[in-house]
Amino acid sequence: MSRTGQDFSIVEYFAGNDGSRCGYCGSKDTNYSRGMWAHKMMTQDYQDLIDRGWRRSGKYVYKPSMEIMCCPAYTIRCQAVDFKLSKSQKKCLITVRKHLQTGIKPGDSKKGDEEDAESKNESETKDETGSCTNDVSSTSDASDHSKSTHVKRTKLTRSGVGPDPNKPLRKKAKMLRMEAKRHKQTHSAESSSLESQPTKNHQKSSNEPKSLEDYLSEETMMSTALNIKIKLIRTAPPSLEYQESFKESYELFRKYQMTIHKEPASDCTAHDFKRFLCESPLVEEYREDGPSCGYGSFHQQYWLGGVLIAVGVLDILPHSISSVYLYYNPDYNFLNLGTYSSLREIAFTRALQKEAANLKYYYMGFYIHSCPKMKYKGQIGSSFLLCPEAYTWQPIEDCRPKLDENKYIRLDNKNTADSEVDINQILTLHKGRAMEYGFYKTMQGSHADKEEVAEYGNLVGPVCAYRMLLYRS
Repeated sequence: MSRTGQDFSIVEYFAGNDGSRCGYCGSKDTNYSRGMWAHKMMTQDYQDLIDRGWRRSGKYVYKPSMEIMCCPAYTIRCQAVDFKLSKSQKKCLITVRKHLQTGIKPGDSKKGDEEDAESKNESETKDETGSCTNDVSSTSDASDHSKSTHVKRTKLTRSGVGPDPNKPLRKKAKMLRMEAKRHKQTHSAESSSLESQPTKNHQKSSNEPKSLEDYLSEETMMSTALNIKIKLIRTAPPSLEYQESFKESYELFRKYQMTIHKEPASDCTAHDFKRFLCESPLVEEYREDGPSCGYGSFHQQYWLGGVLIAVGVLDILPHSISSVYLYYNPDYNFLNLGTYSSLREIAFTRALQKEAANLKYYYMGFYIHSCPKMKYKGQIGSSFLLCPEAYTWQPIEDCRPKLDENKYIRLDNKNTADSEVDINQILTLHKGRAMEYGFYKTMQGSHADKEEVAEYGNLVGPVCAYRMLLYRS
């Protein structure tokens, strides 16, 4: 064993597979999973566990029993380095950018007042322009015409009122746009003639679509009414920034749970918040070849104009960023913060990959094909689903036809078999001492827990079974 005494994950496995209410379809006693309490978890061990379909909620780590549950939950991840934006995702980014520029929410009275003012000014401009035009006609023609037809009486220009008759008429907005377009086309033609022989590299870059990073950089480069600030703060162990922003973060969580999930206030206490989204078994780790922020559990906070509007709960692992949860201010639903935060987290993964070459995946939790609310995850490009039997990653495009026919199915078409676990080599922790299970059962003179330990070993796989410490009383 190459690890020191302080570098072991310590878990306590709970046997049993009792059903509970499904949060997706609402069925009673049809949601099955197996779980364990993680007293301490190394980030590499958790990385290997989520690659076998495990997931954490606070310090509780669980694996859905997909073959018997009502809504099978497949682990989904995106290969962030290959991700490309879709039209709907570009639209989401543009919506956020426009809000930053104006600072106006849809339906704001401020916006309505401004539109009324613009409409009024435009109407006055039309009247003024019309009066100048009608002044050119003869007085007798205007007098005779007014007797036979119903027309709006022209408004004569008085001193200090209306347009200056000595200046040219104000051009219509449409005419100004047409002139601007002609000027742009002329300028482009001149630029092309100056660069009659561009290099191949230049030609390629000018034709490339805008990347995710291009869109996000525009948010900081342009002049805006609001500024958005993204802050990454460590939650385990609690950092100073986490403690200073705890009140705002908790109030946001409470509002989100009560509004979006209709939970009563009694289920949204500060204790519940800490246990669910702040406490983590992951150990804070730093490596020479890792990102400067280190590995472990974090909150990624979104501050808009100095107000906290969303928080993404993240685990930064050796090969990935794993999204745990997102909560946000429901008043900002129009920004589609679920999609926006996912795009931000993909960009963050790509940024960290430049510091740590192996960190290149973005895990989105579970994908439930039978749940319409979950299908948005499958729309993120370069996504893969984990086969629940072979534990290999399959392109989601290849999985959809299979899942249309069966809720639960083996996704790997090959005869890939899961590695077997030697129960005697599973590491255990008994009375403060680490030992292999084979030695433990000999020392105890009994193997009454053999089935439970074997079940645990098969679920976590040989890599984790031989590396983590399974607590034995």
